[in-house]
Amino acid sequence: MDAVAILLPAFVFSVLLLATHTYLGLHVLARGIIFVDLALAQIAALGASIALLTGVDAHGFEALLYGILSTLVAALGLTLIRRVPSKTTREVIIGSVYVVATALSVLVLSQSVHGMEELKALLNGSILWVRWHEIGIVAAVYAALSLIHLVFRARFHALSFAPDYGGAARTPGFLWEFLFFASFAVVIASAVHVAGILVVFAYLIIPPFTASLLTCGFVPRLILGWGLGLVATLVALAVAYHADLPVGATVVSLLGLLPLLALLFRLRAS
Repeated sequence: MDAVAILLPAFVFSVLLLATHTYLGLHVLARGIIFVDLALAQIAALGASIALLTGVDAHGFEALLYGILSTLVAALGLTLIRRVPSKTTREVIIGSVYVVATALSVLVLSQSVHGMEELKALLNGSILWVRWHEIGIVAAVYAALSLIHLVFRARFHALSFAPDYGGAARTPGFLWEFLFFASFAVVIASAVHVAGILVVFAYLIIPPFTASLLTCGFVPRLILGWGLGLVATLVALAVAYHADLPVGATVVSLLGLLPLLALLFRLRAS
């Protein structure tokens, strides 16, 4: 089997992540809640851990539903956090959620014979072995959520980019805010069981952050984030294949170079 046949499913899945996560990442950066995606990813992993303990296949559809349900509960909490006026307090709450969810995952998986192996898999993912039917399920979910964000893009944009975000002067509609976080939660939960927490977080933050260092405006940053992420993904897959390295870790490492290259470019241009 040649390299294209081996890497094509992983590439297609990575493109799905890049397309949706870069968009959401720009909203996360604007809101100043950088680690919310990491917390949601860990909560999705906690849901998958509980599924494993109940005898469900950790990589099956039922485990995915466990993860989605867990993140939807978290989305409700994140919607309420919006009303906390202090940005520092919000970040402390989000960080605490991540730490507690991680600890609970360890406790749950400690009761399983193969728990630690599953914990490692949830962290690093197994994107190289993604199956086409899994890609189809995630693509269908992402298409539906993308349609929601397209139809209500003006509303979501106002919620994220309002200058008085989190202030008492302007309280957003609860249902709109919950719809945003619920869609965000479903996107993350759909990806974690295949890509792993590290890859999900990397695609959500690094491409949009890199683009933000190089250009202004939502659409230019979105397009540039897509382009940079695509190049990094292609290089990472090629390196992982030829050097026989773990695909997920290689993708994260190559994405991690993007902000450094952007800073070097800005220094040379200044």
